[in-house]
Amino acid sequence: MPLEPLLRLVGVKVPLLATLAWACSGPPPRTANPTRPLDERRAIEVISNAFKEEHEVPVPGSNVLLSAQSALRVDVLASGKRFGVAYVTGAERSELGRALPARDPNMGDALQLVSGIGNDADARVCVLHDIDYLYDDQVGDAHEKSTSTAELKLRRDTRDFLVIAHREHLR
Repeated sequence: MPLEPLLRLVGVKVPLLATLAWACSGPPPRTANPTRPLDERRAIEVISNAFKEEHEVPVPGSNVLLSAQSALRVDVLASGKRFGVAYVTGAERSELGRALPARDPNMGDALQLVSGIGNDADARVCVLHDIDYLYDDQVGDAHEKSTSTAELKLRRDTRDFLVIAHREHLR
């Protein structure tokens, strides 16, 4: 077959095929909205409110020794008791290093409870990691993770810990 008729045939079909391929393709894949953790001040406010809902008087926390060199900052304690909640940020995780026990990946969404050492051996702390309470900044219908959803999860986890503390009669 002569080359010229073949080129004309291909020249006609390539634009047609390109047009068909473009018409059949869907929109480009969406990327996930960027997320960030709840601000620590807001998280402490949510945790304190959960304490009140569970009939505990929230007070500012103190440090609990996890090792001879490392102390965990407990953000909210129950008044007159030795249990509380620490909302741990990335900077705090980095600073604590191995003193903060790693979460067991097999435990899924289970709460992480730690005890202190020495004079703090009777302290029970629920460690809530900021990366578990993410939200996006998108407005309108583009929301994938809203602030209120992250706050409700934080409130639920705090209340779950307090139910455990009451059931186990923690002091």
